[in-house]
Amino acid sequence: MTFTSLGAKGNEGPSNTSGYQGTPLEGKVQLEDGIQIWRVPATGEYSVEAWGASGASSSGLGRLVGGNGARIKGFFKLNAGEKLKILVAQEGILGNSIVAIPGGGGGGTFVIKEGNKPLVIAGGGAGGAAFESANGSFNGDHGQKTENGTRHGGYSGSGGNLCPVKKDNIQGSGGGGFQGDGESSVTSEGGKSFINGGKGGVSQTGSNGGFGGGGSATLNPGGGGGFSGGGVEAKEHKGTVAGGGGSFNGGTRQENYEGVRRGDGKVIIKLIK
Repeated sequence: MTFTSLGAKGNEGPSNTSGYQGTPLEGKVQLEDGIQIWRVPATGEYSVEAWGASGASSSGLGRLVGGNGARIKGFFKLNAGEKLKILVAQEGILGNSIVAIPGGGGGGTFVIKEGNKPLVIAGGGAGGAAFESANGSFNGDHGQKTENGTRHGGYSGSGGNLCPVKKDNIQGSGGGGFQGDGESSVTSEGGKSFINGGKGGVSQTGSNGGFGGGGSATLNPGGGGGFSGGGVEAKEHKGTVAGGGGSFNGGTRQENYEGVRRGDGKVIIKLIK
């Protein structure tokens, strides 16, 4: 079974399941505010594999690349009739502007059991900064294979933070985590946590975060969503950089990789035995 973003783009999830017509998932998925609800068809051991989405690259001559999403795979015993909540991440957005602007953060992909118990969560990549500084490279960080977000990112399921904390110094936002929202700035809304619906943040420039908790971007990029959200660092005379979201794996025989997915995320669930 392959679960996709169903063609949805931006900070909100899909509104219909027509993309599954003619596939094994036709008629078997319901939507709740963009989150896909699927019931396990048979008791057995399943592999559950998730990819986070990438952050948007910036515009302009010094175009910097958004980070790639993580890939997380584990094996689980699941029972027939169990309900899974599946949020398939969407890529961060680059707004329209006549000047160079940074990219929004990519969403994280979540596969969650009833009772809000995570199976796997794959972190999203951060947005690229608006221009390259002579003091370093500021592509967005990749979605991480470990639980914490980068660049003052969250930990233990919290959202990403801004550094320095003074809001008028940063005009980007943190990515949402599993249970904590990303930190917002004056012009950029942080990504929402999975618990709070998983919407990406909204920006004045339209560089919105991807569904799955991606942070939005105005003058500074957005952090990636994930188990713990990516943060944003802006240092005087040293440019700015956004962090990738963290990941989670509650399964056995784990396969955890950072920075492997461009575009929207996906989920593959297979009955092994």
